Amino acid sequence: MQILIIGGSGRTGKIVIEEAVGKGHTITALVRKSASLSPSRGLTIIEGPLTAASIENAIVSSPVPPSAVIVTLNSLRTSDSPFSAPISSPSMMTDAHIELIAAMKRHGMRKLVTMSAFGVGDSMPNLILPMRFILGHSNVAVGFKDHLEGEKVIRSSGLDWTIVKPAMLKDGERKEVKVWGDQGKGIGMMPSANRASVAGFLVQCAEGDEWNGMTPVIAD
Repeated sequence: MQILIIGGSGRTGKIVIEEAVGKGHTITALVRKSASLSPSRGLTIIEGPLTAASIENAIVSSPVPPSAVIVTLNSLRTSDSPFSAPISSPSMMTDAHIELIAAMKRHGMRKLVTMSAFGVGDSMPNLILPMRFILGHSNVAVGFKDHLEGEKVIRSSGLDWTIVKPAMLKDGERKEVKVWGDQGKGIGMMPSANRASVAGFLVQCAEGDEWNGMTPVIAD
């Protein structure tokens, strides 16, 4: 299948591309700078900002029409620390999904898989209290609010959507993930998920219908 990836130059997005291409899919990646990805067989790189025009260009420039979209966007920050000051617009995720969903409907595309985070929306009560405090009183709160608003846009889209909410991301080998329902109840004190594990699950969600209309919280 042809998959459009929005946010493919990020740490998780790059692994999603590797995972998907390794499974025989072809990828179109819309990225801010084409140099952020290495050219490879099965990958079409489209450079452009997160605008309606760029999203449209990525769709029509695909070798064949994409049958699914995977979004692995994350706010740009002044450093790799999640607590550093954000550079991206505070509504980046929301605005991008508004434009993306409109483009998908124009082209008859229905499958949307978006990576969010454990703690967004109705999964927040299942975080331990210190994490809930941090998310409510730090720079991280801006990104979580944007994810929440974006989630509302996705839920009302009428598409076949899945919002994946991984626990704290870290590097490491791919493992099988465990799904802790749609809210993460019982997930434990300090859950985490390797980016490779998350990438595998995102591609799995794009390939089938099992997780349509769900917000699986995952950890490994």
